[in-house]
Amino acid sequence: MAPEILKVVHLNKSFGRVKAASNVNFALQEGVLTSIIGPNGAGKSTLINILSGSQPADTGRVFFYGTDITRLSIHRRVQMGLCRSFQLVNIFPEMTVFDNLQLPALAVHRRTRQILRSLRKEAAVHLAVEQLLDRIGLKQEAGTVASALSHGDQRVLEVGVALAAQPKLLFLDEPTAGMNPVERVRILDNIRRLSKNKQTTFVIVEHDMDVVFSLSERIIVLHQGEIIGDGTTEEVRNNPRVREVYLGQEVAA
Repeated sequence: MAPEILKVVHLNKSFGRVKAASNVNFALQEGVLTSIIGPNGAGKSTLINILSGSQPADTGRVFFYGTDITRLSIHRRVQMGLCRSFQLVNIFPEMTVFDNLQLPALAVHRRTRQILRSLRKEAAVHLAVEQLLDRIGLKQEAGTVASALSHGDQRVLEVGVALAAQPKLLFLDEPTAGMNPVERVRILDNIRRLSKNKQTTFVIVEHDMDVVFSLSERIIVLHQGEIIGDGTTEEVRNNPRVREVYLGQEVAA
């Protein structure tokens, strides 16, 4: 079995009378592409917010490679290798594709104090960005202003910005949101290829079941803050509780 990268123990979070996370327990294995799904209000975003550090849990603990990170800041989690992307595109629109990638690359290479210097004078950083551009398929767009990219390529760039921080674990929040079918196929192929490299473990929060079942090695299903299903795509398809409260005929199809 692959090494355990993240472990969640008895996690709870409430907003008034609403339980967004109710005694949530699971562990993620290194290199296993996992999707977290559930209907609106299931607690998906809250869970990712807690794991990435933007919201505190009421009770429970989170471990990253065995280290308790429950109270750590977002900054410290990123330094350790835990990152996320968001539903909305989160890039610098007036900067080039290359320059969007340079900021996290500079941070990784401890060059943030030299941020006004040309990245191209920093050989190690330059090489890292060039390699990343190739990995995400935007090498030909390196000098393009980000706002001029298609929506799909902007989403790809956002994934690249997250990858530039060299994460060990990366949460992607609805990576195909707003994409047309061609763009969706491209980013899914990109995520699949990047995942197979085993440099980064991906966890995807997604509503599109076509995306989930075509991409995932494991699926965790949330409902009203509780895990009601956890397993392979076939195990989730055949889970009576999941079919009852969420997937229904869509899974049968």
